[in-house]
Amino acid sequence: MKRTIVVGYDQSPSGDRALAQAGREAAWRDAAVTVVTGYHAVAVVSPMGYMPVDYQTTVKNIAGKIAGDGVQWLRNRYPGMPVDSAVIAGPTAEALAEASRDADLLVLGNRGRGGFAGLLLGSVSMRTLTLASCPTMIVRGKPREPADSVVLALDIEDAADEVVEFAFAEAAARGARLRAVNVWDLDWNGSADPDSADDLDTAKAQAVTDIRKTMEARLNHWRTKYPAVRLTVEVADGTPSAVLTGRTEDADLIVVGAHRRGDGHLGMRPGPIAQTLLHHADCPVAVVPR
Repeated sequence: MKRTIVVGYDQSPSGDRALAQAGREAAWRDAAVTVVTGYHAVAVVSPMGYMPVDYQTTVKNIAGKIAGDGVQWLRNRYPGMPVDSAVIAGPTAEALAEASRDADLLVLGNRGRGGFAGLLLGSVSMRTLTLASCPTMIVRGKPREPADSVVLALDIEDAADEVVEFAFAEAAARGARLRAVNVWDLDWNGSADPDSADDLDTAKAQAVTDIRKTMEARLNHWRTKYPAVRLTVEVADGTPSAVLTGRTEDADLIVVGAHRRGDGHLGMRPGPIAQTLLHHADCPVAVVPR
């Protein structure tokens, strides 16, 4: 079965970047792309309300034109790539989540039409993420030349296979190195006693060694499956959100996991680290349900 990528497109600058990224991801995966544009179906709620007869048709046609322009851009850029469109009425987040239910990847811009560049993640993108059931990539950060680097935010206590494999597959597809980073706040309060300080330094060094060994053990299977990926393992000291956000300054992508909702509904529950990256990362962020 052909792999599929769904991209939300609204002709905003952020949407244009998402469309371009979706094309690259599809080319790397040999996947098909569906360009989705949503529109609001406005209902008249008052007997005195007036709605032009052709209003809904006009809005739908505009959405269709936007989606069609996205399709044409991808076809011109990637001849032979299977590309189609979907125009969906209703709340945008719900429409995108539903359209991507069986997709391999959902690609979204950081902000939609009416958003302001440089601000936090837009409300529609965040809501879509919480409803999505497939890996979701938020395209954000400053446009720049490729850094040949994918970062995996690795939680050794909850290193889900889906998250790790997604990161390895992305690095392999891009021909990029993979930097697996685990962050621990090892800045323990030392004692004025030199002997105690030495003991703390020794314990800290042993902790770093143990964490690194655990990381390597968790990654060995995927290193064997993706032998071409250049893997580096890093144990960093500091606040996880701050350290990982800093790592995005010279990365092409950062991959982080999020728990699936446990209430019987589709969607994800991004944790504090994922939410910080979604708002502040300087590169695209892929959130993978685990």
